[in-house]
Amino acid sequence: MRCVALVVCAGCSFFAVHGPESVTKPADCTDSDTAPSLDAVAGALFVAGAIGGEIADHLASHPIDHYELVLGLPALAVGITYLVAASRGTGAVERCRSAKEGSGVPHDCDGCAWSVP
Repeated sequence: MRCVALVVCAGCSFFAVHGPESVTKPADCTDSDTAPSLDAVAGALFVAGAIGGEIADHLASHPIDHYELVLGLPALAVGITYLVAASRGTGAVERCRSAKEGSGVPHDCDGCAWSVP
């Protein structure tokens, strides 16, 4: 049951994190990075599990038939989904924080400021 809940919540940042509608109206946006952090951790675990499982499958004396198709590829796809959600969520949180600070200058390119008309 926990696995089903985890897969259903895959990429929680897609629906749980909202960026500001505009720089002048930042009231309804998410400034907590909890959901993107959880997505990043889950994504890293799924990707590591897929890669580690592949290595273990090749080293095992009794490998799992079609591990790549049955377990590895789905785990990798879920992990990438989580990582994309984490990236999108982190960007939205940064835009929200930037708008709430009142600077009006989002930092979408790792600290380089660009002007907003």
